[in-house]
Amino acid sequence: MPRFDNEGFNPKKRIDNDYRDRSVPDDENYYKNVTPDDEFIPMHASGAEVLDNQPRYQDYTNNRAQSYASPDELREQREREEYAKMRAAQRAQKKQESNAKKKQSSKKKKKVAAVAIILAIILILTGMVEVVLAKMNYDEKKENTYVSAAQLQSSPSVKNILLLGVDARKNQKKETSRPDTMMLISLDTKHHCIKMTSFLRDTWVYVPSLGHEQRLNASTGKDGYSGVVDAIEYNFGVKVDGYIVTNFEMFKSLVDSVGGVDITVTKKEAKEVNSHRGRYGKVKLKSGTHTLTGKQALAYCRIRKIDTDFNRTQRQRTVMTALLNKAKKNPFRLYKMANAGAEYIETDLTKTQLKGIAAFAGICVSGEMFQERVPFEGTWEYANKGGASVIAINIDKNKQMLIDYIYNKTAKELKAQQESETKSE
Repeated sequence: MPRFDNEGFNPKKRIDNDYRDRSVPDDENYYKNVTPDDEFIPMHASGAEVLDNQPRYQDYTNNRAQSYASPDELREQREREEYAKMRAAQRAQKKQESNAKKKQSSKKKKKVAAVAIILAIILILTGMVEVVLAKMNYDEKKENTYVSAAQLQSSPSVKNILLLGVDARKNQKKETSRPDTMMLISLDTKHHCIKMTSFLRDTWVYVPSLGHEQRLNASTGKDGYSGVVDAIEYNFGVKVDGYIVTNFEMFKSLVDSVGGVDITVTKKEAKEVNSHRGRYGKVKLKSGTHTLTGKQALAYCRIRKIDTDFNRTQRQRTVMTALLNKAKKNPFRLYKMANAGAEYIETDLTKTQLKGIAAFAGICVSGEMFQERVPFEGTWEYANKGGASVIAINIDKNKQMLIDYIYNKTAKELKAQQESETKSE
């Protein structure tokens, strides 16, 4: 039995809701002017139709109405955003350029300061140079009468100084003092480097002052040290601006003035010096890399019995390179070195010429240093002349290669060549 029957419910008295009047009185109908949704077309206040991708409602979540934008207004908004981005990029670029100018200005100030310091040093050293120059010994310049200047290769950007190392005894005549070392120092300001070229003593060449062929180091026989300059110019076609002669005492003083030089000595080289102490100044050498004193460095340079003159001149260039590398790090050390050896120097260059050469050296000293020798590789052979073993060379090839090395080869080319040779060894 249904529950409502127990409760006295009468289905016949049920109200029929389908016929009930649901109309709203006019005074209570607040939505009588609202168009049904299927006919509603939202319009902007300006009269433009609102697009589908724009909201048709009011957002009351933040207690404010969301406005509707027309296509023109959207376009203007995009243009304003793009303009703002462009202005921001322009401001960033201007800031970057301003910072770059500040850095450039700072670099210029540093350069000016560096130049000022260098000028100050030059002014100080000028007085020191005069002291050094006053201690040197000067020879009268002799012109080469065997070859004309027009036949010699030269350049305003290159100075060639012939360095002669001799073992001259006191009061010994120049004509009887054969150079133990003959090294052409080329100051190349065009390529900002120093090029060293050793000439082997036993090189068989025509000696113009003697009028016949002889070993190169015998070219002092008639005209003294200028005879060596004449022979090199005559045979190899390069202009030599002057010579500087040093003896063993000067060499030792130079090395000691910079605190010694770091040289790697082989076991064979150390054994030669230690086994013949009387021949090498009564010094001892240890194999390995060590800082050598002036006496030890001289002994190292004079080693000759264990190998060839090629190796001997290589040792001389090794010491010279180490000496210059150590000295050029400090201009005052350069002065100390020059002052220590000045009294042992003999030259045919004038004081004015020496100052000019010092200026050339100042340009080149910060660059690379390179080594070569005459004869060049593949241009020589051993020969017997009058029962003596000498080095016979191809004069034309050596002349061409020496001129190319001194005047044409760049520091970059020589460095690449040097690295290639090192790899092949």
